[in-house]
Amino acid sequence: MSKEQYIELPEEYTRRELNARYREIPLKDTTSRLLRKYFNAMANLYGIIPLHKAKEIIFSLSPKLVTEEEFLAFAEIARHECEDYYIMGDDEIYSDVGRTKPLDREIISAVLIAESIDCVIEIKRNQQGKPYYVPDRNHLLEYVDPCYCEDTPEMRKLRAFLKGNCDMSDEREAVVFEELLRGARLAAIQLADVFEYLDNLGVRLKSQRDVESFTALYNAFHNTTRMPCNRGYTPDEMMRVMPPKEGFKSLSLGPNIKKYLQTGEMDIEDFRKQILTMDLPSEAMRFDLLKQLADTKPSASQPEKQKKVGRNDPCPCGSGKKYKRCCGK
Repeated sequence: MSKEQYIELPEEYTRRELNARYREIPLKDTTSRLLRKYFNAMANLYGIIPLHKAKEIIFSLSPKLVTEEEFLAFAEIARHECEDYYIMGDDEIYSDVGRTKPLDREIISAVLIAESIDCVIEIKRNQQGKPYYVPDRNHLLEYVDPCYCEDTPEMRKLRAFLKGNCDMSDEREAVVFEELLRGARLAAIQLADVFEYLDNLGVRLKSQRDVESFTALYNAFHNTTRMPCNRGYTPDEMMRVMPPKEGFKSLSLGPNIKKYLQTGEMDIEDFRKQILTMDLPSEAMRFDLLKQLADTKPSASQPEKQKKVGRNDPCPCGSGKKYKRCCGK
């Protein structure tokens, strides 16, 4: 039976009421601040994580921080605090489920809620069966910053390309990169959406070579970005942690399609646009197809496309008349 969707956000308490409730636990201010940092970091890294799993991770990284009773008391109050996350149960997302137990509630990134409830449900579906990436304490807390991105060679190369090939200032490049990072983390963003975003911002890639270079750099960045749908793992890491048991790992253009492209029976540029917009299991497959297409060269015997004759052009029959007055009637 399908669940009927709706969303009921927890009531937001005033600061006075929050302070009064926190005093009832009671926890040291430093302890409350650290728990809040953990919750924010997990919302940014995992997107969605059940409280029982968050508790397990926190207890492993900070063993003597709080008791289970104090953890639950804090989480109950934090549900009503204005942060970059929500703490919600299925009973607040679906209208036809029973009451959710406190430890089964989930920390959910406010970015995902703002995107759409469908986005939340899709992330949860994609997370099923996957393990959690658990970094050390200091590394996890880096993710308190929602724009934090690990300093990888792929990230540096993409940012260098944006600055060097798109004539961007440091400030403009930072804005563009943050949006690319947000899109990569959502995973549902396709390469065609990325190009549309760049176009809307007035970012122009100067040549086909730049388009291909950006595609390669973005895909490398995408595949090394930690994603909520992979519970913090990058796509490259997830392929090693959970290699596909079935289905296609790669796609091939096939001999017939290559033949039609080489002879001109299929237009290479039209086919490139189809690849950019088609629904594929992964961006790695899209990049592989684009690479195969780039390696497919028209055959030397391919006839040149005949130039279209305009109605006011001289008729190609040699009569001296305009085409519209002669063979173009």
